[in-house]
Amino acid sequence: MMDPKLWQDYLRLLEQLTRTIHQLTGIEQSKTKAASQGDLEALEACMRQEQAMSLSLRGHDQKRDAMLAKMGLTGVPLRELEKHAPEELLMETKRVAETLRGEYGQFQTASQVARNTLECNLRAIEKARAQLEGEAPAPQGSGDQSSQYELRV
Repeated sequence: MMDPKLWQDYLRLLEQLTRTIHQLTGIEQSKTKAASQGDLEALEACMRQEQAMSLSLRGHDQKRDAMLAKMGLTGVPLRELEKHAPEELLMETKRVAETLRGEYGQFQTASQVARNTLECNLRAIEKARAQLEGEAPAPQGSGDQSSQYELRV
């Protein structure tokens, strides 16, 4: 039988992980705004925050792995966590897992938007540099890759 105290500790860890991912989502959104506005100082600040948060995520991940091993659940994905929850903690487990999955989905979306924005701006910078250096300009028209990225964002 699963130790309810250990399970509750694990759920608290998942809630901490959810908060960390929420903070990362905010950083990704700030990074998108900074990249869109060409604010390099703000962009660098976001990237420093992101690096610090990745260390925090790594720490959460190590704790999570250790707790899963202690509970005999090594390799159990989040989507299957409810199957292993103690009966009295089933609803809380479901809530925590769904919240974490939702927050992670929002982070993935924000991260992709930031990545696309940065790529688009990098292409624009490369194109401007090429034109300044007298290189052949990139082809214009419907096949222009930078406009494809702008539409996705």
